[in-house]
Parts: sequence; structure tokens; C-alpha cells
Amino acid sequence: MSVNILDRIYKAVDMSGGVTDIVIFTESFKAYGNVVNDNKGALKDILTLKNATICHHFDECSCNIESPKYEWLNVNEEKIIAFSILGYMSCEN
Repeated sequence: MSVNILDRIYKAVDMSGGVTDIVIFTESFKAYGNVVNDNKGALKDILTLKNATICHHFDECSCNIESPKYEWLNVNEEKIIAFSILGYMSCEN
């Protein structure tokens, strides 16, 4: 049985009271941003983050002024290995 990580991310956002700040980890980078909930399923198997920052993989909070920033970032669901809803915690820039 395959795990649908996107369903779990959207469920965690709902359980957090609608907090959309998230960090996701892939094998090569982590990204901070705001989850864009795709209620209509238009972007199947894709997690979209708004105002995303790409950081070094598994470092402590290493985002800085030089970190790449994207208005919209799309990540393939298969590439996500971990995530955390951040709430009031954020990466210091």
C-alpha cells in the first residue's frame, strides 16, 4: 500500500488549525514555504509552496539572504522524504 504524502500534508495543515508554514525535506534540499492547498486536484502528485526558500539539506536553520527564493515552487510528491508544519517557528533570514 503506497503512502500519499500529499494527503498527509494537507491533513496535518487541517489539524494545525490552518497553519500553512511548512518545511519539506528531499534527498537533496529542504524548502520552507506556505502550502498551497490544491483542493481540486489540478496538480496531481505535486506539492506547491508559495514564497519558498531552498536551503541546504538537513543543516540546522541555514537559510540566509543568499538562499534561493521562489514565489512558487512545485515539488514532486515522490521526492518528499519528510515534512513538518512550522506554526510560529520559522527560519531566521
